[in-house]
Amino acid sequence: MAVGTEDDVRRPQAEPPGWIEGTLRILGTGLLGIWHLRPSARRARAARRTTCGGCRKRHRRLLRVLGGLVALQVAGIAGLVAFGLGAPVCAPPPTLNREEAIAYTTAGEGPWLRTRQLLTSGQTGLALLWARTRDADVCRFAPNGTLVARMESGYARGGTMYGHAFLTSPGQDRTYAELVPIKRHESRHTVQWTVGTALAGPLGFPVAYSLDELFAPGAYNHFERAAGLTDGGYAAPDTPPPTVVRVFLVLALLGLVTFERHRLGRQLRLLRAHLEHLRRRRPGTGLAATLEEHRRLRQLGCPSCGDLSPGAGSGSRSAG
Repeated sequence: MAVGTEDDVRRPQAEPPGWIEGTLRILGTGLLGIWHLRPSARRARAARRTTCGGCRKRHRRLLRVLGGLVALQVAGIAGLVAFGLGAPVCAPPPTLNREEAIAYTTAGEGPWLRTRQLLTSGQTGLALLWARTRDADVCRFAPNGTLVARMESGYARGGTMYGHAFLTSPGQDRTYAELVPIKRHESRHTVQWTVGTALAGPLGFPVAYSLDELFAPGAYNHFERAAGLTDGGYAAPDTPPPTVVRVFLVLALLGLVTFERHRLGRQLRLLRAHLEHLRRRRPGTGLAATLEEHRRLRQLGCPSCGDLSPGAGSGSRSAG
């Protein structure tokens, strides 16, 4: 069996074509990806990858992550085509009069409506795929194009907006005056999804919302406030937000990690060395190799990692 030379082992893997990286960055990170595709940034990354093996690995890892994210979006678009495009118009609740029922079922139009539906198609389709696993009934709220998935469970609070899909309970006992503010609130969330996707890709808005929820939960959340607390059924809080306390805790944690970064780094290196030692430890290893491995681990500060146990020396005795 042919054995590769050292140069063959160290030769870097071929880089993907530039158009593939550009497509993944744009579809995966939006305008942020376009910013990273400017010529000066591409030349700087290429120069780093030429001399830095770790940079090449991180670059390939990033492209794999972006590829997975784009694949999820493609699956979401397929889900939207399968379960969303043919969805019937939501029937008006029985509590509405004739004029309200007509307004409830009249389709809205306009380029902005189509644009936000296009930009949020992947997230919407993934939400519909999840809703179908919960036996949801899907219909289209005509005035703003929101796809409403009514299900018994699988959503947060009174309902959750993903793209332009609204996952909520099957109840329809609200009046028209109660329904309009809720639809308006969720439609504003679709705008937030659209802007976040355009700026930073499909994860832009959920990441920003989650971070804001971490420091300002519930009615304190700035995205909920922008969508309208009253319209969304939130009670306006009368107490200060817990933002200051949570920011302090996060800063304290970051300070601790920064202060102890050398100790943490050393422990991680020792753990990697120990795992690598266990992986390489095989019967038949020569005595010289065993001693060299033991010496290397002792230099890393882990004298017990490379101990010459009877199991480790059995191979060397058979080889001698």
